Amino acid sequence: MGNEMIHEIGKDFFLLKSREKDFHRNIYLKRFIGAGGSSVNMICDPGTRLDITLIVGALKELIGGIENIHLVFLSHQDPDLTSNINVFLTGSPSAKIVCSIDTWRLVRMYGIEDTRYYAVENFKNKILRIGKTGHRVQFVPALFCHFRGAMMFYDLESKILFSGDFLGGINSRKGADVYATEESWSGISIFHQLYMPSNDALRETVQRIGLLNPIPDSIAPQHGDVIKGDLVVEFLTRLLTLDVGFDVIKKEEPQKELFLSAVNSFMDFVSAKYPAVHKTLLAELKKTGTFTTIFVIAGSSIIDIKVRAVEAITSLWDTIRTISEPGNLSELKTMLIQNLDNAHLMIDPSVFGAPGKEKAEEVIVEG
Repeated sequence: MGNEMIHEIGKDFFLLKSREKDFHRNIYLKRFIGAGGSSVNMICDPGTRLDITLIVGALKELIGGIENIHLVFLSHQDPDLTSNINVFLTGSPSAKIVCSIDTWRLVRMYGIEDTRYYAVENFKNKILRIGKTGHRVQFVPALFCHFRGAMMFYDLESKILFSGDFLGGINSRKGADVYATEESWSGISIFHQLYMPSNDALRETVQRIGLLNPIPDSIAPQHGDVIKGDLVVEFLTRLLTLDVGFDVIKKEEPQKELFLSAVNSFMDFVSAKYPAVHKTLLAELKKTGTFTTIFVIAGSSIIDIKVRAVEAITSLWDTIRTISEPGNLSELKTMLIQNLDNAHLMIDPSVFGAPGKEKAEEVIVEG
């Protein structure tokens, strides 16, 4: 396949991955092809105007063009997946939107006629039967994850569950591959702490996925990496005990002031001894244009965090490792740990990576 942004992740199931390095969008195309060659094409969460060039090129290669889209599935109403919906409805006059009623109430504000829409709730047992090809698609609610009407869809042919924002993540795994590794969990954890309301909501959705028969071979979220194999059950299990949203606020609030005091004392040290690192670090932490920023900055101080302390420290340290000279990392790590310890905050050493992760300066001992 000539287009490097196209990845076939299952039978006639394609991922079109946008080009952002930190927080990309995953747009999916499913081709339902019948025994006699008839076909129906569904695109899932079709992205933004920023993705049009990618999408048009990919659809031309895969199905002959945007005019051959028949169904547009929307997992929820956010503009990062709906803002170019009228491009699809204009480019393919016969295409229909498929989404929940709650999603439709907001998506229709784009000026879309009711005749262009199928409500998931109107399908018996939330199963869509595609008469033209004989395929079945099962819709699975993801209530309040992170929208009341959020909906997932399970392709029974490929055994891939398109999960929308559920199990989505920021890019914590390095490399060009599209499949999750253990490294992906950090990005999933941070994303869910930021955008999911409570662990109760997560547990409800995990339980709904557990009732699917058969259990999905792969879970394909709108952001982050495609999860497959043993990691499907592993990551779902971890979500059962992950504190997110209000859970984090309630449990972390008592120690947040101590944490902020410790981190800002460390930042004062960096400013005094490594001013260039301090300036670059602040610029990285303040970056706008991404809605996954986990630090709130005022002037040169960190005044709030949006996730648990362990994720905040991990993110801070990962940024420092990226921008600092290797020879300075040992002192920076020592001072960060010392400030946290002074505030009586116990941080697992694994937060800073495995021993030897930073390249230490060579020391020669002469006897």
